[in-house]
Parts: sequence; structure tokens; C-alpha cells
Amino acid sequence: MIYGIKNRILRVNLTSGKISVDEPGVEFFRKYIGGKTLGAYYLNKEVPSDCDALSPENKIIVALSPLTGTPVAGTSRFSVISKSPLSNVFGDGEAGGFFGPELKFAGFDAIIVEGKSEKPCYISIIDDNVTIESAVHMKGLDTGIVEEMIRKEKEQPRMRVLQTGPAGENMVRFAALTNELKHFNGRCGHGAVFGSKNLRAIAVKGSTKVVMKDETFVKEYTKSLAKAIQGHEELQNFGKDGTMNLVEILSNMGILPTENFSKSSFDYAKDIDGVKINKELVVKRESCYACSVRCKHVVESKDEKMPINPAYGAPEYESMGALGSNCGIREAAVVCKANEMCGRFGMDSIGLGMTIAFAMECYKKGYITKEDTGGIELEFGNSEAFLKMIELIAKREGFGDVLAEGSYRLSQKIGKDSADFCMVAKKMELAAHEGRGKWNVGLGYAVSPNGGDHVVVEHDHVFMGEPVMNEDKTVSDSLYPMFQFGMRKPIDPLSLDNDKIRAFVILQKLWCICDTLDVCIFLAQPSRRVSSIQDLLDNLNAVTGWDMSMYELLNVGEMATVLARQFNASCGITSADEDLPKRCFEPIGNGPLEGVSMDREQFLRARELYYQITGMDSEGRPTDGTLVKLGLEEFIK
Repeated sequence: MIYGIKNRILRVNLTSGKISVDEPGVEFFRKYIGGKTLGAYYLNKEVPSDCDALSPENKIIVALSPLTGTPVAGTSRFSVISKSPLSNVFGDGEAGGFFGPELKFAGFDAIIVEGKSEKPCYISIIDDNVTIESAVHMKGLDTGIVEEMIRKEKEQPRMRVLQTGPAGENMVRFAALTNELKHFNGRCGHGAVFGSKNLRAIAVKGSTKVVMKDETFVKEYTKSLAKAIQGHEELQNFGKDGTMNLVEILSNMGILPTENFSKSSFDYAKDIDGVKINKELVVKRESCYACSVRCKHVVESKDEKMPINPAYGAPEYESMGALGSNCGIREAAVVCKANEMCGRFGMDSIGLGMTIAFAMECYKKGYITKEDTGGIELEFGNSEAFLKMIELIAKREGFGDVLAEGSYRLSQKIGKDSADFCMVAKKMELAAHEGRGKWNVGLGYAVSPNGGDHVVVEHDHVFMGEPVMNEDKTVSDSLYPMFQFGMRKPIDPLSLDNDKIRAFVILQKLWCICDTLDVCIFLAQPSRRVSSIQDLLDNLNAVTGWDMSMYELLNVGEMATVLARQFNASCGITSADEDLPKRCFEPIGNGPLEGVSMDREQFLRARELYYQITGMDSEGRPTDGTLVKLGLEEFIK
């Protein structure tokens, strides 16, 4: 009897129309588990490193974990992996919602999509009935319309639809994937890969259950976790406010990206903050599968001048920073409207906002003119121009066609000194976190296999406070559960000393475990959430019947990074590519941290130490010894 997994990987070749199922075996899943690690394995194994990311040779890998579909809160997520058309290297992204569990209920642990369809299509999965259906009549339509069309065509009103939108069809390089219209695999341009394959969507409906070895343990833990969530003040507040309230908080701390990272405090932060949005626009809260936190908010406006469709949820902090303060946008309704447009068109709000912000600074400096933009005054804070440009980008019309290529390619086109303030790493836009105020995050931008990714390690400020001790000398808060991994004192956000680098390496492994098990980082996180890494391991063993040790699990977390870096190495990535734009080493322009910058010498030393500690050579490539240590010798080149 196999527990937790289905031992079935669905393959769909859009060129030939062939549909097949691989059964790699329990030992394979024990080694790679699922999620990011499983996807990284197949990317190395089957995708040529020199292929064009928008060619039929690239593949889309959708991967679950053994925990997906269990009743444990936070296990709703799934990973999508492909070669990124934005960075031309490894690209992965996770999303919550309901698609992942539904795919498990249909009887699959992963999907690998190959080739290219001659005409627009979508993949329909209803348990074992897998078909490739025409989507010609859906071309150019908003995601909400397409989701409803698919459900009606398949006569499945609760079918879960993972799709790209018009932006993906037009191969905008930061096009995203969405399920339920409001849960996104946002970074890396997976939507463009869908578009390059003429694949509009993958729709799934399942009817089986996840068979668990020790169902009693899992159910009891689920109950205790639900109780812990109810008693956890931070999580309860998070459920009420979501991440939207971070805008004013981070602005007051001096770490809110503003006007293309030229500043780090926004004078109008309170005007776009979650407090204002919750008061004026939020109509309800929703959740992901099996989660009682209910942190997904829904906004609506019936204002004729600025209607906002509630079907597309509400902006998270990242969207508010990228689409709001970093573009100088001062109106909450405009930020929410921009977020809705990202949902309708299928675009990554971070890549979109940061690209527009970069273009705005270029416009301010005279590197871009009204003649270039088609008469649009692309100024910071110009809401009308901002919303118009979003539509043009999604449709690849006018100057939007240029911006659809992303910041890096725009900078290459402009030249001059624009690369100095083009805020990218490995050609992918930095997220809405100021690395000069959180040096862990800054280092993460540089060494993340994805590029400018903020979900690499836990952010610095979580580890600032001294740990709180109970009367029995156990740790009740703050650095828990990091004590068991040797991290026993606070971290200075403005440092990359030896303690910081040791912590970075540990935290990256732990975060990769979360991405491999596809669990929500707000519930199971390496800092102070309600589920510890030990809890995850206990549940993994209870679900599967394995006897995996913490040592094995940590190896899997390390394997995710090593496999991703190995793919990047085969793509030609060296240490020269793992750098930050010049602005990151220049003083912050305003706010509490005015004048602060990241020290370049500390950064270069930290990067070198990171390579040495993690078993990379001087160019950041995994050594043969590192691959052998993890049982990955088949990837030695």
C-alpha cells in the first residue's frame, strides 16, 4: 500500500497529443519528495539548458507534495517550475488556493507539459479522464470569463482552473499563472511559457482522497493546529489584516521601496495602506484549502469611474509596494484596480510594477520621452498613465510592447547609466523589500536561483529581538525553533557578518523545505509560526509511513538549491551574474534610514562565504563533491 503519494506523474505532449503516466516509485518520491525539489530534478533531467525558454523544448512542471490535500492547514500550495523567459535560467513559484489539492484528488503527484499545440488549447483532468480541448474561442478573454467557460463546457462548476491570461498569450515575459482568479504563481514568467505552448489553462476535478498511513496522528495534529491558530494573536491579526497593513509599517521603518527604490519612505503610505483599504473597499475574507486563518481579502468598488471586480480578490503587500509606492501611486482604489487588472490579464504584479517604476524614472531623466510612450506622460504618481500602461503591456500595444520585455531588456535598449538604477537580479525585478535595510534579503536577491526573489530566507527583522524564556528555560518566542540549528542570538539587519551568513544558509534550507513540502510560510516558517520544521517532518512521516530523519529532510532542502544552481550553471551563470544593481550600494534617499547603503565589500565577502559553506566553487557552481554528497552524481558534467 502506498500512502500520501499517488506515484503517478501525468505527462501531456501538446505537439503529438500523447498523454501518459509515469510511476517512478516510492524511493524516488522519498528522495525528492515533491514541490520545488522534484521540479528542479526534472528541469535538470529533461530541459536543455541552452533552449529558448519560449520554445517547445521548455517544459512546464506542476508539482505537489505528500502533504498536499491532507486536512492540515497550510498544505494547499503547489509549485510550478520551468526555464524562465524573464531570466533565461531556473524559475519556480508557489501558489495556494485549491488547485493543488484538487490535482492530488484527481490521482496525480505532478504534471509535466511538453511541446507546443498547433492551436490554443487547455488540458482537462477529471480523475483518469485527461483530454486536450480547444481554447481557440477563449483567446484574448479575461481570466474570469475563461474560468467560467471551462466549468460550463466540462459541466463541472467546482472545477479548479490554473490559467494564464491575455498577457501570457502575448508572451509578456512576466506573465503569471492564477487559480481561482486570485492565487498566483507570479514570478519567473510561467504564464509566458503557457502562452508559448498555446496552452491557456489546466483544469482539474478529482474525487479520490489522500490515503494516510497514520490518519489518527494527522487528524489530532490538525485539531491542535487549529486550536493554536485560534490562540495565536499575530496570526489572528494577520487573518484580519492580511499583508496589506505592512505598507505604512515598512514606510515608517524606512524600508518601503518608493519611486524605483530612490527612496524608502512614502509620504502617502497611509493613503494606500491596508487600514484604509479594509475600511473602504474590503467586503469579505476568504481562505485557501483547509485553512482557518482566512487571510485572503476581497475588495470591491461600484464607483463608475473606478469599478473593482471582487472576483479578483485584493492586493497583497508585494502588489501594493510594487504597484503603489514604487510607482508613486497615492490612491488605494488605483492600487486595487491595478491588482484587479493583473488578475484579469494574468500578470505578475511585482514584475509589472517594478518595470513601470523603472520606466517612470527613465522618463523623469529624459531617457524616455512622450514620443516613445505615444503621448503618455509616464510620471511617478500619474494614475491615469499608470493604468493605461498596464493595459498596453498586457496587449503588447504601443510602448507597452517594449515594457512587456521587462526592466532588464528596457535598460539594454536605453543604455546610458540606466543599468545603475535598473532594479533587477538575474534579469528579474527585485521584490518590494528594501535590501539596503535588510541585508539578508539583499544577499538573497543576488544568490537566489530565480533572481530578484524575496522568498529565499526569513527576513532579518524577525530575528532582532532577544528570545523570551519560559520558567523551565525553554524558548517561548522569537528565535524558536532556530535554537535547534545553532542560531541563538539576535541578528543585525544592517550586517553580513559570520553569524548572519551561517543563519542565511540554515534559513535557506528550511525555506526550501517549505517549498518542497508545499506548505504556507505564514503557518510553517523557520522563525516563529505555529508549525515547526519538526512538526512538518512528523506529519510527513505520519502521512507516508516513512521514517525520514531531520538529517534527510535538511538534505532535501539543500538539494532544492543545489539542483536549481546546477541548472543555472549549465545555463552559463557565474558569480558575475549574482550581483545587485549599483543603487543597492548607494545611500537611501529619505526616511529613517536616509544615507544607509549596503556595504559592497561585506556583500562580496558574504557571497564568497556563502559559496564555500554551501559547497559551490568560486563561480557559485555546485562542486562534484556537493553533488555526490546529495546523491546527485548523475548531474555531474
